[in-house]
Amino acid sequence: MRIAVFGGTGNAGARVVAQVQRLGHDVVAVSRSGKDVHGAPGAKADLLTGDGLESALDEVDVIVDATNTANPLDTRIFTLGARHLIAAAESAGVERAIVLSIVGAEHSTFQYHQRKVDQEQRYLASRLDATIVRATQFHDFPVTFFEQAKPLGVIPVFLGARFQTVDPDEVAELLAHEAVEPSGASFVEIGGPRVRVSRDLAKAWQQATHARGLIVNGPFPPSLLAFFREGRNLLPADGHVGRVSFEEWLSRSAR
Repeated sequence: MRIAVFGGTGNAGARVVAQVQRLGHDVVAVSRSGKDVHGAPGAKADLLTGDGLESALDEVDVIVDATNTANPLDTRIFTLGARHLIAAAESAGVERAIVLSIVGAEHSTFQYHQRKVDQEQRYLASRLDATIVRATQFHDFPVTFFEQAKPLGVIPVFLGARFQTVDPDEVAELLAHEAVEPSGASFVEIGGPRVRVSRDLAKAWQQATHARGLIVNGPFPPSLLAFFREGRNLLPADGHVGRVSFEEWLSRSAR
């Protein structure tokens, strides 16, 4: 079986590449750079233009769409990019698609989440046998904000927000298993082992990293803050529960 991971050099995609390798299958990491990942060959393609897709999909049986955008206001990768990738995959005779998405995105008014739902629907309406793997926020999601504000001497938190952050390696493992041994479900969901308030995550990060700074309420978009405050981002009762806690992930990351 040959699996192409799109967004293969990214935070999630590179982990999926490693997991597919561990399962003993042929994998190619597709990205705009075309770099090799963990010894797996890279392929260069641009989803926004469609350039390189035909070559990247040569003899591919399954695609994993782990693409993302660094700018939450530029979400074309989830709409235009998905349209190009789906059309190319259908033309190439690809059988299945596994798509990384977000738990609760359908309940959010935040633009980034709405475009993820658009992406989901495009795959489900396609001729591909698609499974959407929805994950809660990765453990490194809040840490990104903590690290960015560290030079300012503050640690921004989402006031009143709850999180069920999950180990990105466990998400990648689920994506890889769905690619290799499909469950047949349209949606599969995964989240972390504990529900925590944002301030507790900040304190745990401070303790693990010995970072100094005043914990403050961050200036986050109201629609995003509402999504977290209302608990729309938390794992449903029938979802997969991860094993690695935020503290365990912090300890492992510090090594």
